Amino acid sequence: MLLSKTPNQKEIESIFEEIILKEKSAFYKLAFMYVKNSHDAMDILQESIFKAYKNLNTIKDIELLDRWIKRIIVNTAIDYIRKNSKLVFIDEIQVIGDPNYDRPYEDLYEAVDTLSPELKSIIILKYFQGYSIEEVGEILEISTSQVKNKIHKALNLLRLEIKITG
Repeated sequence: MLLSKTPNQKEIESIFEEIILKEKSAFYKLAFMYVKNSHDAMDILQESIFKAYKNLNTIKDIELLDRWIKRIIVNTAIDYIRKNSKLVFIDEIQVIGDPNYDRPYEDLYEAVDTLSPELKSIIILKYFQGYSIEEVGEILEISTSQVKNKIHKALNLLRLEIKITG
């Protein structure tokens, strides 16, 4: 996707569309990790894509467009949770109907939900989405040392939460 010249608006829109189509599953999973409900995840995804499209002209580095979109999804998910009084409903049909659903992981997901939005974002991006520490820092716009410190804090809180509830 390297471009030799600065892309015009039409080229940016084309790249945006390609990324949305290519990463739609990953984008959905990211939103779902926050709300655990397919309907709400789709709402977050729709709103995020709209926000991203509306602000395409503000993107500074087209090569980082996918990370920029993920940042918008994270922020939109956090805003959604705040607006809905942090009431999160698990989509039982999704959980029960998913052949890959494994009961022991339920405790982990519940423990991750107890974290602050910032720590939750770091854990989701690092361990559920597979980003490196540097990439998490870029997406969340914090330093790598802050990411490392927050990962350490979050993992300690998760260990404590799982030990208490488990």
